[in-house]
Amino acid sequence: MALEERRLRALSEALTEDVPSLIVTLPANIRYLLDAPALFDPGFSGPLFVCGAEAWLLVDGRYTAQAEAGGLPANVVEWSESPWKSLRPILDGAAIKRCGFEAAYMTVAQYNQLKEVLDVELTPARGLVEGLRVKKEPSEIDALAKAAKLGDEVFIKVLESIKPGRIEREVAADIDCWLRRAGADGPSFETIVAGGPNSAFPHTRAGERRLRAGDFVKLDFGGVFGGYHADMTRTVVLGSATEEQRELYEHVVEAEARALAGLAPGVTGREADALSRDYFVSIGKGDSFGHNLGHGVGLDVHEQPTLGPKSKTELEAGMVFTVEPGLYIPGFGGVRIEDMVVMCEHGIQVLTKSTKELLVV
Repeated sequence: MALEERRLRALSEALTEDVPSLIVTLPANIRYLLDAPALFDPGFSGPLFVCGAEAWLLVDGRYTAQAEAGGLPANVVEWSESPWKSLRPILDGAAIKRCGFEAAYMTVAQYNQLKEVLDVELTPARGLVEGLRVKKEPSEIDALAKAAKLGDEVFIKVLESIKPGRIEREVAADIDCWLRRAGADGPSFETIVAGGPNSAFPHTRAGERRLRAGDFVKLDFGGVFGGYHADMTRTVVLGSATEEQRELYEHVVEAEARALAGLAPGVTGREADALSRDYFVSIGKGDSFGHNLGHGVGLDVHEQPTLGPKSKTELEAGMVFTVEPGLYIPGFGGVRIEDMVVMCEHGIQVLTKSTKELLVV
């Protein structure tokens, strides 16, 4: 059985009496089910209708030829006026009376259009496809490893070019360019370059600030390879580092080392988060770590599982996620170190290989 057929069948087996069929609108879920991780352009959305192990992909005229040439495990239906109007005869033909929709992603406008056009009972569904995506297949792990490798290559170029006087957004633009030249489809997200006091903001944008000697510079970036995302963070110091900076940095290194050492199948996301968080609390810096320890990475840069104080998810072999402890001191600066990790049967494999020694450049 082909990979994409297995995925559709797995979704079919996950359907229930309450949700006997499903309208899929999240692009990453559509790409996953069709085993087409780089399907069309980033703006393509489908929708995809799945009933049993059969699927219908509704496209507008811009995508018909690509869909028909793609060898997809779905019936390609071109719509003109509305995808939902074109979906109705499919549901009528299959005698569908109840249909699920992705409640977390469908807009109110789309839902109202569905209600107006379709003569079926609409049932909200959550996490059906995401539950399949959370454990990665070997081909997916291979793509994620290649994406991570591109980030490592680009980090070396950053170290060769970053210096006082450069503007944050210019460095970010260089990173995006180098990612593409290295073979990435593009950046995974808006690249973060944050210097000096800006590094104390966990998630900020690269702005107009010029980097200065003595700055912490936080670099959070990643590229997409074959539809799969990478995500890494390293923090460096320009010019020379103070003892206070070195101490803060070493605390983050220790927190990440404790997390990586404690990860194993069966550990929950909450327990994983505590491996770093409890250390920060023990040194009186718990309040300076305000985000989760990590998140899943795959066709989306943020997906399941979550490694955080509220996560009860048990980590299993095949899951790929980040480990990214950080400390952020307003007005002074911040440090984050982020790696991508694969959970294996008896431990972990770290996909990002860049050094975590404090680099003063």
